[in-house]
Amino acid sequence: MVDKLNTARQIWKRADRRHRGMHSTTCKCPHPEWFAPKDYRPLPGELGHAMRQLVIRDKVTGIRRLRRRVSLDPYFVFLRKAVGRVRNFRPERQALIDAIFPLLVQRADLATWIVTANVGRLAAELSAKDEDGNIIPETRVEPSRLSRLLPELARFGIIEIPDLEWDPVEKYWMPRHIRLTERFWQLCGVNIDKLLAQRNARLETEGQTHAEPGTMASVREARNHWYENARINTLRQRRKNVVRGKQRKRLALLPLDERRHVMSSWLIRTLPNHELFNMDSDSFDRLVWLNLNYLELGVSHEASVSDSVY
Repeated sequence: MVDKLNTARQIWKRADRRHRGMHSTTCKCPHPEWFAPKDYRPLPGELGHAMRQLVIRDKVTGIRRLRRRVSLDPYFVFLRKAVGRVRNFRPERQALIDAIFPLLVQRADLATWIVTANVGRLAAELSAKDEDGNIIPETRVEPSRLSRLLPELARFGIIEIPDLEWDPVEKYWMPRHIRLTERFWQLCGVNIDKLLAQRNARLETEGQTHAEPGTMASVREARNHWYENARINTLRQRRKNVVRGKQRKRLALLPLDERRHVMSSWLIRTLPNHELFNMDSDSFDRLVWLNLNYLELGVSHEASVSDSVY
């Protein structure tokens, strides 16, 4: 009787045990790296100095490599217990921190210190790519990996993360753009006084703030203005994608000639009068083809006979 009870208990435990699955849990890209492409112009002022402090280029071979590893800076050791850590970063996270620092410098706005690329774009730029520039899925850097790293960098005082904002129409979060702090630039080895002077000069040149340049009020106003513009552009692009998606569903069932006719009628209705006035028939025809190719409904797309509408 006891053996039967033990057997039944073991069967019940096995049936209720949770599984992680058969997929691999190892890091896809344990050693990511990012260096500015050759066609990029050098950054001005202290931003360029920060990049040169992080990345070095071999004059003989032209190969770029990291000059210093920021993840091994004593600053992280000193504040390790203060932020709630017991031990050092794991090697995969160290490599991610070392790779993302040059990318943040390259994408930073001098006037506001806002990183102009969101988390998804940063992950895409850190991912390994093939010869055609496409991301290799097996070795890509997942955005969730950066989403776990950025809050930890914020606890160290290196970045600031804005609050999440919900898009009530698309039922999706708005993209977030982090802000860099003075501690970030100090870890990059720049002169903070020169960097602040260059930031104030850029704020005065842009003239987007009513406050006196060089004050925190002017920086705060410039940041709010930047975030508002980014929010408007995101909403506009999302609405445009929705309209384009509905338009593609309608046009995908039509033959090529009818697709051109419907697209030309839509352009006549939506384009401003001054653009139509300054456009000849050939330019209008090229615009029709441009919009069809944007929707992937050009010459290469052919509607099937069963789906065609006559």
